[in-house]
Amino acid sequence: MVEAKETIKKSSIPNKGSKKIVLIVEDETALQEVAKLKLDREGIDTIVVGSGEDGLEILKKKKPDLIWLDILLPGMNGLEFLRRVREDKETKDLPVIVLSVSSGQEKVKQAFSMNVVDYLVKSEYTIENVVKKVKNVLTALSRD
Repeated sequence: MVEAKETIKKSSIPNKGSKKIVLIVEDETALQEVAKLKLDREGIDTIVVGSGEDGLEILKKKKPDLIWLDILLPGMNGLEFLRRVREDKETKDLPVIVLSVSSGQEKVKQAFSMNVVDYLVKSEYTIENVVKKVKNVLTALSRD
């Protein structure tokens, strides 16, 4: 497991509703469905997209409390999506958890250089563990 050393920053774009919202940027349909189901059961709203391009379009209209990001995506990869999120003053502080099959150290270093909260390798975590991490980050943000 790779953990971020930096503290979680509260987003400068608060979600106006009372329920937390997670934007899931993931192209694997089965994982999209189970993640949505598990997070919904925890009282967390989700917006699910299958590409980085669609994720950027959503961010123009809706500001989630957290982004769940895959790295290997069709079209724009997750690192390019993350770079664009960090370059936009409206989204630069949104917390991001990366969940990817890619465990290459270069990708991990690149992600952490763009201030991700955590980088999780899919084969090392159950969906329940990932949902717990998401809940912990959202709880920490609520306390700030």
